[in-house]
Amino acid sequence: MSTGFGKFEELETRIMRAVELVKTTRQENETLQKELTSTRSQMSKMEHELEELRRDRDLVKNRIESLVDKLSELTEESGVQTEAAPHRR
Repeated sequence: MSTGFGKFEELETRIMRAVELVKTTRQENETLQKELTSTRSQMSKMEHELEELRRDRDLVKNRIESLVDKLSELTEESGVQTEAAPHRR
């Protein structure tokens, strides 16, 4: 009879370990779900920030191109005047 009781105790021990394992796994899962939610939120914010930075970059690029064009026009006008000035003499 003690053999049957020993097997029962072994089964009880295994069940208790399984219950603890399930509890631990559920806690870990909950923690990971929270981390995932937080990470997704951060990622969304970063994607939005990246889009803003890209728009800003494009705006700056366009403004620089416009300024370079204006400088080129000025240089071309200067070149024309410089070439015309010696002919006037």
